[in-house]
Amino acid sequence: MKQIYFYLLTFFFSYSAIFAQSDFGIDSKKDMPNDWGKSSLEKSYNYGTQEKSKIPDYLIEQYRNAKLTRNGEEKLRVGNEIQKYLPPNIPPQEGTYEKTQVHSGVNNPPFVPDWNPADVTVLTGDVKSSGYRQLDLKYGEDGWQYLAVNRVVSGYNGYVAIYRSSNGGLNWSQVIYANNASAYFGNISMLVEKRHATNNDSVRILLFYNRSGSTSLTDASVEILSTRRDGSNAFALNFGAPPSGHRYVYPTACSDGMYWDAPTYMHILAREESNDGATYYGLRHWLTMDWGRNYTNVLINTFNNDWYPSSAYCEKGTGDDSIYIAVERRLSTTVYEIRAIITCEWLTANHHAYYITSAPANTKYERPCITVQQQQANVPRRILVTYTRNNLARYCISTNGGQSWQVDGNLGTNGLADYTWCNSDSLTAGDGYAIACFVDQNGDSITVRRGNMTGSLGTYNYKRNSNASTGVLSPVCAILKLGTTKYSAFAYAGYGPTNVYYNQEHLPTGITQNSNIADKFELSQNYPNPFNPVTKIQYQIAKNSLVTIKEFDMLGKEMAT
Repeated sequence: MKQIYFYLLTFFFSYSAIFAQSDFGIDSKKDMPNDWGKSSLEKSYNYGTQEKSKIPDYLIEQYRNAKLTRNGEEKLRVGNEIQKYLPPNIPPQEGTYEKTQVHSGVNNPPFVPDWNPADVTVLTGDVKSSGYRQLDLKYGEDGWQYLAVNRVVSGYNGYVAIYRSSNGGLNWSQVIYANNASAYFGNISMLVEKRHATNNDSVRILLFYNRSGSTSLTDASVEILSTRRDGSNAFALNFGAPPSGHRYVYPTACSDGMYWDAPTYMHILAREESNDGATYYGLRHWLTMDWGRNYTNVLINTFNNDWYPSSAYCEKGTGDDSIYIAVERRLSTTVYEIRAIITCEWLTANHHAYYITSAPANTKYERPCITVQQQQANVPRRILVTYTRNNLARYCISTNGGQSWQVDGNLGTNGLADYTWCNSDSLTAGDGYAIACFVDQNGDSITVRRGNMTGSLGTYNYKRNSNASTGVLSPVCAILKLGTTKYSAFAYAGYGPTNVYYNQEHLPTGITQNSNIADKFELSQNYPNPFNPVTKIQYQIAKNSLVTIKEFDMLGKEMAT
């Protein structure tokens, strides 16, 4: 079967490129082992007394073999057997909390489809400002882009919405929204997964967020909004009830969905703390093996004060140590570090830590974001972690699964920043498989960088945003892939925070009026797709001009022009 990706070569992208030999200067560290930054202030987990798993060894071995042989049916069968040995989840009892109302159907928000001078307006309205993860941007295996927003809408305490673009970010439509009159929504984390290899309509969007009856998020639980990409078969489920006097904050989600279709397992982690935030209990880890309907969970005591967890899945083919969680570890009021907590994809309190940074006095490493490039299990893991160091945007990389690190690379100019974001793509062909971004504190620009995790994050430094952006929320970024060609994409909330804007490298709109290139076109999805041997492509252009169409197969190989 062929799968076609096509684009029109009648537009261009304006950017600035800064060429540098390396981001790692005199204050950076190279080839550092994963325990070099351990401080005497840190309590150490006793690895010699790890608890024995309740899962029988023979099932663990069968699960490893299923993964190593890429046997989806066997993985699903063994996974169902393993689930019988996991503790059941106790969700909030119905009637003790107000249900979130789900509203399916596609609605068109207002658009300003203009590249110069304005970014694409995805939505007009206020964005939630409590906590920094209020946006999430994903590129789906169906070739579409998905953007989730935690909104502020009159008459509702909680309101989240999901938008999609099927034409490379030119136009956006609303897939679904969910609201609650009594519950406030805190921070969000989104997964976009495909349940069938060749059926794009099988794509399901899973949006996780914490919710509470008060603005201070006391007793905050965790909830999911799940929907197909057309807004059908949607549900909202409040599955994570905290112990008395506790709350869950900063939920983060990851999955093995890049490797599997139906037998896809999702992981959600959150910081568990007292309602006043003064006492930290650990990281709560939920696992769902049936696409968000049922969950099991465990508390991971990390024996330190860890904030802002950011998770990523690491495929090793074994089931061991597959969940990587980057955290901000507060050793004192003046010294914060970046650590990676590594734990098994099966629920266990067992874990170990990578000690990534080593902070001098009065140094704060803050708010990490992690991505692990999703490739075959036998390929060394490439990991990117972005963060701020005393409000300067920095990053570290590992090309061997965290065994050694390049630490404190310069993510951009010396402008102050509060938040960073990163993402990656599974395809190394065509270069530029890692992306990161940050917004200046004054909101005057967003820096987006895309490159490789081989000593530097790349030589290109895209700096642009046509609207004043907020400094209290993180921007988000993703890689849009057409065959082997990759493009940088990002979204951000405007000053306020209000409105959400999107931009993309080679966004096909907004060409200057004195250009001979068409300033507007419409490109429809080809049908059928996948296809063999023919497909139909429909497009419209504003005036006669040369058009180039390229066809790629599912592996990204160019087949025809």
